[in-house]
Amino acid sequence: MTRQANKRQAQRSQRGEKRRAFSSADVLLVKKDMGTIWAQKGLRALLMLLPLTLTVGIPAVYFAAISLLPIEAGAGLPRALLRILPDYTAGLDYRQGWLVAFTELLCPLLFLCVPILTAAVSASCAFVSERETGTFETLLLTSLDVKAVFNAKVTGCTVLSVLITGASFVAFSITEMIFEIFAGVPLFFSLDWLALALLLAPALSLFSVVFVGLIINRVHSTGESLQTMGYLILPVALLYLAQFTGVFRLNFLVLVLIAIVLAGADIILFNAASRGFTAERLLSHNE
Repeated sequence: MTRQANKRQAQRSQRGEKRRAFSSADVLLVKKDMGTIWAQKGLRALLMLLPLTLTVGIPAVYFAAISLLPIEAGAGLPRALLRILPDYTAGLDYRQGWLVAFTELLCPLLFLCVPILTAAVSASCAFVSERETGTFETLLLTSLDVKAVFNAKVTGCTVLSVLITGASFVAFSITEMIFEIFAGVPLFFSLDWLALALLLAPALSLFSVVFVGLIINRVHSTGESLQTMGYLILPVALLYLAQFTGVFRLNFLVLVLIAIVLAGADIILFNAASRGFTAERLLSHNE
């Protein structure tokens, strides 16, 4: 059965260059993967609860804490912190200042965790779970060549992650604007957030999906694949937490530059993962 699948796959690979970039069969596979992921109650709950916790739950707890905790007379933000916050922060009171600090320095980190987590979870289901259940061989016996299968899976997982991330940003924006109106501080939205939402988050979604696709032959279970989320989140966390040293500040231009570099990394990683995504490796791993 494996030899027959490899033979058919080789024949389809020879015709691969003549195929359209995205056929109706590719679209059906994208829809199938997205539907399969969303149909699983556990995964659906995870993909909904994680973003809500990061973009709504944690900000709500923080706002409640700074609103209710007692404050000593004359308390103010550290000068080192004021230097990396917007200029208007110096004219705010203690509670308002810490709300701005949280929104400017930590909320972007929480938000960028959403595309990483949702993409990694989706890709682990689409790639690793399908290999665990042995359904990859069935896919390879269809009219789709192996590259088309890879492209469709990457597309489906990335689109799902981007959609969830977009919805999370809307939920966060509504939540944050309510808090800021009650606190009497300027609204958070700026060019920095525009770069985060429109450039950096989609690039992170694609990077995370392709990263899982790259390591599919090196992991043995979905749980092992999900452990990669820590490696993906760590650089982003270090980048944002390093701002507290006062050495630098992530502004619009820096975020755009990071997004461009990440887009280049996406292309390189995608090509590397695509080359490693072969019928021989997938089927031999199942055996």
